[in-house]
Order: sequence, then structure tokens, then C-alpha cells
Amino acid sequence: MKRRTRGQVLVMVVFLIMGILLMFALIVEVGRLTQTHAQLQGVADSAAKAGMMAVADRMVTLAAAQQTKAAESPCTPDAGYGTPAATCTATPPPENVPAWLDDGDRATLVAPPMQTQVAQAVRRQMQRNLPAEHSEVQVKVLYPYHYNPLAKNLHLWVQLQQPMSWLLAPWLGWHGSVRLQAESEQRLPQRGEP
Repeated sequence: MKRRTRGQVLVMVVFLIMGILLMFALIVEVGRLTQTHAQLQGVADSAAKAGMMAVADRMVTLAAAQQTKAAESPCTPDAGYGTPAATCTATPPPENVPAWLDDGDRATLVAPPMQTQVAQAVRRQMQRNLPAEHSEVQVKVLYPYHYNPLAKNLHLWVQLQQPMSWLLAPWLGWHGSVRLQAESEQRLPQRGEP
């Protein structure tokens, strides 16, 4: 009877140890996937910000051209000839960049050359920040995202997807993978108050 009880206890201990090891492996696996997803999200955020910085740089260049044009033709209300009926157009403060843009400038900000430049900035930043083991990342860049020429903001949307295999999968006879996904949306004002 004692021998039989010892055998049952031994079998129960073996199953208990196997269960504990499996739970430990599952915790490690979930932690690895969570860490990789957080890293992927950080890369998506920084890549989207880099794309919007390309738009912001172009926006500043366009606004500077408008400011230069305004400075070359200063407004004098009476033109120095006693014509009080002459009017001046108010100009926005120099730091209010979106207010200096006209509709032609806004069209330039969403034109295909700018879309290409934004996508290149996103990809460059992504490559800088991704470790070598993330070589299978797929990138989607949508700029302008849900564009409306009368809207206050321009939007950029970036999505990164990476397939990840489970470390336990081969041991369990499963050869599938999970697809991690990170998204980031950035916005930049295209219209400002004068």
C-alpha cells in the first residue's frame, strides 16, 4: 500500500512540476511579447513624429516666404500722400506659422512630393530605432490621413506590424505566429488664427 501511495505522490509531483514550469514559460513568453510590443509602439510614435517634423519644416519654409513677401511690401495706411481711406491688411504674429499659410501653401503640404518626403522620414526614423531582430516589420504610412482642406489640423497615421513566433510553439507542435501591431497618429495645425 505504501509503495502504491509513493508512486501516486511521485506522479502528482511530476505533473505539478511540469505545470509550474509550463506556467513559468508562459509568463516569460507573455512578458517577451509585451516588451516587444512596447518597443514597437515607441518606434511607431517616434517615426510618426519624424514624419510630422518633415511637414513642420516645410510649413516653416512656406510661412517664411509669405513673411518675406509681406515685409517687402510694407503697409502705410495713407501711403504718405494724405489718403486716409487706404487700408492695411493685418498680418499674424511671426510665430503663428499656420496663420501665414495660404491655400496654395496648404495644397503643397499634402501634394505627392510631400507625401513621399513624409514616408521617407518615417522609414528612416524607424530604421534608426529598430534593433536588427525586427527586420520583418511592415510599415503603413497614411499622409494626409482623413484630409480636409478646411480642417484645422493635418494628420499622419503610421502602423507597424511584426510577426512574432512563440518560443513554446515548437514544443507544443504548433508552428503559428502572432502579429504584433503598433499605431501612432500625429497632428499638426494647418490653420491658425490671424
